[in-house]
Amino acid sequence: MIEVAVVHVDEGVRMKVAGMSAVVALVIAAVSVVGSTTATGLGGVKGDPVKGRKVYLNANPQCSLCHMIGASGGKFGPDLTAIGKKRDAAWLAKYLPNPKFENPANKMPAVTVKGKDLEDLIAYLVSLKGKK
Repeated sequence: MIEVAVVHVDEGVRMKVAGMSAVVALVIAAVSVVGSTTATGLGGVKGDPVKGRKVYLNANPQCSLCHMIGASGGKFGPDLTAIGKKRDAAWLAKYLPNPKFENPANKMPAVTVKGKDLEDLIAYLVSLKGKK
């Protein structure tokens, strides 16, 4: 029996391999790295963060008009550079379509994307673990 343990560490993947050829180990590592941008790489979050970034940049209304990530974006809304450290996917899935659910005075408009685009946007936001 072959035992493989894949441990995701930030952007990289470390593998512990017992009784496996180097070629097989490399194939599994490549599949793991590709898969790390999907649900399994984000702790079970559905969606693709790469596609989610595009949704963030192109949504209507455009998120970046009010929110900063890193050094770019607006300053009206909260900085989202480290939103993935503060909020989980379940909270974002409830909040984004209805920002007034916690605070009726909230000025943020509802996010209008739905389905896969919303899942991708949430995956992107959860992946943001900046230094803020």
